[in-house]
Amino acid sequence: MNIISVENLHLSRGDVKIFSNFSLYIKENERVAILAHSGIGKTTLLDCIAGLVPKESGCVNSPKRLSYLFQEPRLLPWCSLEKNVLLPISEILSEKEAKSRAEFFLSQVGLLERKMSLPAKTSGGEKQRCAIARAFAFPSSVLLMDEAFQSQDFSLRLKLMQLMEKLLETEKRTLVLVTHDIREALCLADRIILLGKRPVEIELDIKNLRNQSIPERYISPNKEALEIEKEILDLLCRK
Repeated sequence: MNIISVENLHLSRGDVKIFSNFSLYIKENERVAILAHSGIGKTTLLDCIAGLVPKESGCVNSPKRLSYLFQEPRLLPWCSLEKNVLLPISEILSEKEAKSRAEFFLSQVGLLERKMSLPAKTSGGEKQRCAIARAFAFPSSVLLMDEAFQSQDFSLRLKLMQLMEKLLETEKRTLVLVTHDIREALCLADRIILLGKRPVEIELDIKNLRNQSIPERYISPNKEALEIEKEILDLLCRK
C-alpha cells in the first residue's frame, strides 16, 4: 500500500523547470533515501510531500500529519527542551497525553533529566536529539529528514543513526531521507533513489537493502553495499 504518491508533478523556479511529469510511490513503512547532486531538487521534493511549496500541476498524496526533521534542530531558544517537544503537540493532544509523549521520547533520546534546560545550555548533539524527540512525539506515520546529521561529527553521527534506527523499529514510521552521504543512506534506508538531470528524473532505484547493523554498515559495509556505493558514485561522477 502506497502511503505517499507523487504523480505527474510539474514545478518550476522562475525559468528553471525542476520537475516535469515526475512520479514517485512510497509504500507504508518503507525507508527511502534520496540522493542527488546539490541543487537538483531533493529538498524541494520533500517540501512538496509535506505540502510546503505550491506545485504547478500534478498530484501529491501524503498523510495530513507529517514529522519533519531539518538540517538544524530549530529549537526555540527561550523554551526548555521539554517545551520545544510539547509545542507541536499541545494543540492536538490533551495536556496529560502531550506531556506523557514528550517525556517518553525525551527519555528515549537520553534527555529526560535535561528536560528543563534551555537550548543554549546544551550541546549540538543534545539539540539534535531533542529535535528527534520532537519529531517522534508528533503523532504521524511519516518522518521526513533533510540532511539531519550533516553538521555532526563522525562518532556523534553514528550514535544518532543508531538512535534513529532504534526509534524507527519501535515506532514503525515511513522514512523519507534526503542526504549526500551514501553510507548514511545504506545505514538507514531499505530503498535508495538517485535523482539526476533537470527536469528531475529517477536514475537509480535500489530496493531491499539493510542487512548489516550500524556501525558496521557505515565503517565496514559488506560486498553488496560496496557494489551499490560504487554504482551510485559512478553515476554521480559522470555529472
